[in-house]
Amino acid sequence: MTDVELLVYADRIGGTIPALAALLDGPLRAFGSVHVLPFYVPFDGADAGFDPVDHAAVDPRLGTWPEVRALAGSRGLTADLVVNHVSASSVEFTDWLARGAESPWDGMFLTYGTVFPHGASEAELTAFYRPRPGLPFTGYRGADGSRHLVWTTFLPSQVDLDVANPVALAYLRRVLHVLADGGVTTVRLDAVGYAVKTPGTDSFMTPETLAFVEVVTDLARAEDLAVLVEVHGYYAQQARDRAPRRLGL
Repeated sequence: MTDVELLVYADRIGGTIPALAALLDGPLRAFGSVHVLPFYVPFDGADAGFDPVDHAAVDPRLGTWPEVRALAGSRGLTADLVVNHVSASSVEFTDWLARGAESPWDGMFLTYGTVFPHGASEAELTAFYRPRPGLPFTGYRGADGSRHLVWTTFLPSQVDLDVANPVALAYLRRVLHVLADGGVTTVRLDAVGYAVKTPGTDSFMTPETLAFVEVVTDLARAEDLAVLVEVHGYYAQQARDRAPRRLGL
């Protein structure tokens, strides 16, 4: 066994979780651990699994949680915790659109008004760093006819979480528990650099971001999970004096 980890989509090598396990027990046994990129429902969404409709379920086309636990076996298993967003088709978001303040998920999603309760200037709106052209908002309509301008940092179908809200933190805590119970030993915080929106900054890897990383790391460690931080951005952004090397996780 070695400390080298294989980074892989299960559907692209092997085709399923059990088939990947067979490869790791056979010709790929030199790898000491494996990072299986999103295997949640659906693994083949608009952003290749990084837009989970159900972050706590294994896509049945790939396998089951018992098969994930078998894959882990005696090796390390890394999985992604998508902290910035979920799919607009998720139960949580669709229920919020349907029931508004009556939904148990009310407060989980970040809206324009959450960040800018008194409105924003052109300079404030254009200050945010985003890996896509245009502004990071998408309009959604509730069942009662209400309109919501929801933060969508990446795609219109990827609705951002309000990670400062207890409802969103409870959601992440539940996902972490499911991952740990499924045999995962390490979680990678996907696109965490964008997770906190702070007016007056570009909101990429700010001190507020680092404070949130500490919060979610504590949640992960409560489940005996190790943590990796993924910073999804141009290398010059990562090289600034607030780069993730300061995290010491």
